Amino acid sequence: MRESKLKRFLRTLKYRLILKFKPRKNRVYTQFYRFPNQYVAIVDRVIPELMQSSSYRDDDVLEIVIFACCNGAEAFTLSHLLKSKFPNLKFRIRGFDIVPEVISQAQTQKYTRDEVYCGPFVTEEFVAETFDKIDNDVYIIKPEIANPVQFAVGDMLDKPFMNSLGKVDLLFAQNVLFHLPPPKSKEAFANLVDLLKPGSTLFINGMDTDMRIKLTKRYGLDPLEYLIEEIHNDARVDRGAGWAGAYWGREPFSRSTKEWVRKHCTIFSLR
Repeated sequence: MRESKLKRFLRTLKYRLILKFKPRKNRVYTQFYRFPNQYVAIVDRVIPELMQSSSYRDDDVLEIVIFACCNGAEAFTLSHLLKSKFPNLKFRIRGFDIVPEVISQAQTQKYTRDEVYCGPFVTEEFVAETFDKIDNDVYIIKPEIANPVQFAVGDMLDKPFMNSLGKVDLLFAQNVLFHLPPPKSKEAFANLVDLLKPGSTLFINGMDTDMRIKLTKRYGLDPLEYLIEEIHNDARVDRGAGWAGAYWGREPFSRSTKEWVRKHCTIFSLR
């Protein structure tokens, strides 16, 4: 037990030093159906609570923005989820990334078999409901899934651009903030919060946890205390091996600190 505690202490120390001194750099990487328990939370809690709010009307169009959208996998996964679970819901998804090449691919709506199946949680049911197969190695997003989704180059550090987007209902900035130097990450987070309105929901898997605790408190964001551990462990499937040797690594789940909810939570709403 002592060796285990000592090893954990040393690994944590190593990780904190990496967070402080390791240069950050952009990483182009994504998957379809990446966070299944986050999708459960959207279906069970986020959308029902939004639809039950006093400001929601049946003919409202839900405004959704995704930053670091990469090749569109997250946007099309979300579109499939909303279409299948809330068939009468009207929504628009706008995906932005700073890399023109991935935006160009997202706009084609076409993917290889390896790109479609690279995620560990992808099922045959999801693939059949989301894609039409063109040939053995090319899949295209079904029109009903693709129609509500748009893509463009956009930078969340560009304040005039951010101001042009208007307020949104659901905002995703996942696995991107930890790739920015901490001062830029804080700047980006402030720009993200400016897009929220009371009742909006922010999804922020993939940011330094100390920063998440401080900034969500500063800006009055409340954690969704639902499936926190399950969502955390979904992220560790890809990122767990990176802890504690990389800044993007996902540490083991723990309730040992008083701030464990904000530390591990990835879904927050503006009061």
